Amino acid sequence: MDQNDIAEIAELIADLDDEAAELVQECLDAGLDPVSVLKDGVVKGLEKIGQLFEAKEYFLAELMVGGELAENCINIINPHLPKSAEGERQGVVVIGAVSGDLHDIGYGLVAKQLELAGFEVHQLGVNVDSMAFINAAKEKKANIIGLSAFLVTTIPNCRDVVNYVRDMGLQDQFKIVMGGAETNQEKSDMMGADGWAPNAMEAVTLCKNIMAAHFGRAA
Repeated sequence: MDQNDIAEIAELIADLDDEAAELVQECLDAGLDPVSVLKDGVVKGLEKIGQLFEAKEYFLAELMVGGELAENCINIINPHLPKSAEGERQGVVVIGAVSGDLHDIGYGLVAKQLELAGFEVHQLGVNVDSMAFINAAKEKKANIIGLSAFLVTTIPNCRDVVNYVRDMGLQDQFKIVMGGAETNQEKSDMMGADGWAPNAMEAVTLCKNIMAAHFGRAA
């Protein structure tokens, strides 16, 4: 087995084919790099699903199926992953789906990628109350609050978190990033967030850049 098999995982996930999980296990059994299986297989597959969603070839149902399939694959990969692919801790992130949003599609993968990049990550789950993000950030001494908004109706709840942080004078302590199927850079700017990322890999880059710009960590 080789890199072509990992690429096939991405295609199977994009096609919503359950055989993706079987191929993940086969790749791991064959000794292929689990980080590559995750990044070049599962992540790429979810990116393809996102592209199909943007092109209106896939809809909510396909996103949910793809998310569940990717989660199954991640659960297989998790025991084989190093705690961090980078030695020094990059920073602390709390992340979850905003109030009213019951979907964990995507943000769990973002959390895993951040962990591999050296971040300490605390997942808060779905339907997270706006103040719960802030309370968790205080408790965990977080640098970054990650907001996932999968539904267009829940995007305004991202603004609530931003407003609470500013009203409490915590904007220098916590930086807010957002993402999700119905988000984009324009909406992020409108909400007043400190950054937006369209996928897990760019979320890592965004968080590293924030740490470098605001907390003195090397990007």
